[in-house]
Amino acid sequence: MVGYVIAAVAFVLPFAFAATGLGRPRMLLATGAVLAGGWLAALATTGPEDARGDQIVPLWFLGGLVGLLFLIWCGGLWLGVRLRRARAA
Repeated sequence: MVGYVIAAVAFVLPFAFAATGLGRPRMLLATGAVLAGGWLAALATTGPEDARGDQIVPLWFLGGLVGLLFLIWCGGLWLGVRLRRARAA
């Protein structure tokens, strides 16, 4: 359930900013990249571990999940920009 909420927020936030014109697409894209990089760095330093200290999930899988969230972010941005251009025309 938490993953769905995170993915929904990752889509709706840039969509809303792009559709209303409050954020520039380049700035929203850069913000998403910084968030993804920070999240990946945090996961790399303190990834999920079991009781013995072994990594439960490999880092490449966590990187893939962060990349997927960034793609969702970019999709929301793309759709918001398209909606704004369609309303302007």
